[in-house]
Amino acid sequence: MNQNTSRGIGLFIASQFVGSLVDTPAKYLLAHGVALSMVVFFRYVIAFFILYAVFAARREMPKRSQHIRVNILRGVLLTSSTFLNFYSLGQMPLAVVMSINFAAPLISCALAPFLLHEKIGPRRWVAVIVGFIGVLIVMRPGAAAFQFAMITSLANALVIALYQIFTRRAGVRDEPETGLTWVFAVGAIITACVVPFHWQAPAINLWPVILLMGSCGLITHLIISHALRLAPASLLAPFVYLNIIWITIFGIVIFGDWPDQWTVLGSTVIIASGIYVWWRERVRAQPAD
Repeated sequence: MNQNTSRGIGLFIASQFVGSLVDTPAKYLLAHGVALSMVVFFRYVIAFFILYAVFAARREMPKRSQHIRVNILRGVLLTSSTFLNFYSLGQMPLAVVMSINFAAPLISCALAPFLLHEKIGPRRWVAVIVGFIGVLIVMRPGAAAFQFAMITSLANALVIALYQIFTRRAGVRDEPETGLTWVFAVGAIITACVVPFHWQAPAINLWPVILLMGSCGLITHLIISHALRLAPASLLAPFVYLNIIWITIFGIVIFGDWPDQWTVLGSTVIIASGIYVWWRERVRAQPAD
């Protein structure tokens, strides 16, 4: 493993920690009475203006997009994902939401034959099925612990999978900063149309949390973009599961939410299945000797 690849992996791992500083503040804000649409609005508008401040400091603006329609759709999908994710965070422990969100790579694999015309072998199909058994273990439909927010969290995993598939299918070649500008702009515009109906000035003590959430949302994307310049996405993919460590710690320390044995068991099954799917895809991508 060369130095650039090692740095890329290190940056990607760091991005998972910074990313947890988006979900955790979002849950904190929702718990303190800030409306969902306002939390999503702040998440995008703060990131958008910070990004433009960075461009202004460099005295350069983002390059023109060659895929405007694609970027608009990506922005709509990610904004929808944020609404679903933050709603779920407001209703359930962080670890539960993250565990269900980890189903996204499995959904992406299951949809690939239909949307990307990729062949999925029997081993990966078995892994996908086992992974969804893990999702059922976490959700426990029919049990007293089941909540509607588990459905919205699973819907978020589906939206994330569609975003990933559509991006691969479209083959976007814009500069990362250009794509980020469009994504944050679309999110800010959509939420700006909704937030006036729910606006209520947040308490002064909540503004540091709001700024942390918005700035970390941008920083996460920038770190990931830099990591992808140093190491291939196929190599970095499994490190996303490290997010469960930070999320669980923050859930315990800040909200007192200890994951129960079913969440631990289900998330373990989901992560193991996702890693196996990733490994099989890596094996099949290698040229024959």
